[in-house]
Amino acid sequence: MTSKREITGINLPAIGRGTLTGAVASLGATFLAACLFFFTNISETLFPYFVSFILFLSGMLGGALASRAAGNKGLLHGAAVGLALFLLLWLAAVTALPGPVTTTMLLKKLFLLVAGGATGGFIGIALVP
Repeated sequence: MTSKREITGINLPAIGRGTLTGAVASLGATFLAACLFFFTNISETLFPYFVSFILFLSGMLGGALASRAAGNKGLLHGAAVGLALFLLLWLAAVTALPGPVTTTMLLKKLFLLVAGGATGGFIGIALVP
């Protein structure tokens, strides 16, 4: 008998681990960036660029981990991690800081996370032994 995982070709535990890793990496990197801006003379106008870089890298890390654990379909697993990270971070932001949200901002973050996850998915497949 075949399992659901074999039928769909999607490894949900790998996506979950990648999403959790990406969320923890995003939180930690954001905390480090905030400390960097607080304790140095770096202009705060650069903070949105740091956040964009952090989002891309956290998506890439999570996507690489998920696709390496799955062992196949790196683009699919990486993009799924990016989408899951977007939904998780959006839900956290809406819960913690309710307020107006622009569509442009949401689309930019969605693009950064999914593109980072897909890139990480390719990298993760390259790391499979």
